[in-house]
Amino acid sequence: MTLEKLLDELRYEKETEQALLKKWNKRGSVVQAIAETAYCGENFDYFLCKRMPLTRLAAVTWILLEKYDAYKERGVSDRVIFDTFRDVPLRAAQYRKRTGNPGLSKADVIWFRHIMQVEIFKIGALQFQPFQMIYLDEETLGEPYMIFSQEQKALLPPGAPVLNCHIQYNADLQKEAVDESFRAAEAFFRDKFSSVSYRAFLCYSWMLYPPMTRRLPEDSKIRQFAERFRIIGDCPDRDQAMETLFPGKSKSPGKTSLQNMALHHPESFGYACGIILL
Repeated sequence: MTLEKLLDELRYEKETEQALLKKWNKRGSVVQAIAETAYCGENFDYFLCKRMPLTRLAAVTWILLEKYDAYKERGVSDRVIFDTFRDVPLRAAQYRKRTGNPGLSKADVIWFRHIMQVEIFKIGALQFQPFQMIYLDEETLGEPYMIFSQEQKALLPPGAPVLNCHIQYNADLQKEAVDESFRAAEAFFRDKFSSVSYRAFLCYSWMLYPPMTRRLPEDSKIRQFAERFRIIGDCPDRDQAMETLFPGKSKSPGKTSLQNMALHHPESFGYACGIILL
């Protein structure tokens, strides 16, 4: 894999790609040196987080060259690899939309630890991460957050192997696309991680919060997605919802029905945990 081939596959916005090429042409050796220790640090305080936004993006992109080989060693197809890696240009585009400049936020750098550890895979419409079941409650966190029944914990014990589902910005949530994504993910992990018997799909997301989904029309793709899951816990923490719906932190009148709902009925938003047993 060459840098030129990687850039072709990542499909950065033109202005971002040009800024990256300029950065590499001027300070390529520096970027490579930064990439070598980019993810050193404790408690998610990675060295790369201390760099400027464009340097973060240049280093992460450079590291993907190495991670391509690591994914290949696991027998992952080019299609899944590049679909997975395209989370980088997706987040870079969101960063540029918010700030007007090419780069990545610190939060983006922290999120990409999953790629650096070769533990996340974009399969169709959704991202999937091999995971161990965790209950975000007082027993785990040391303070009240969600409440889960003991029956639920007996059914799917803490630490049980699960597949954690992540929904990217603008993910295709059409029924057929989601059906295929779950089907393909089951086959993928059965093949590539054959030593593990995954017990369920797991999803923690604002998109599963019952008071919100009940307000949505029956043909809403978000509601239909949420109804796939058995909701086993929820709480009124709406931070993730508001950060997603209003990324620029502006609470001006919304352009979408969800944004307008969030403005006029913020109490309908929160955070929920859902599972699909396998």
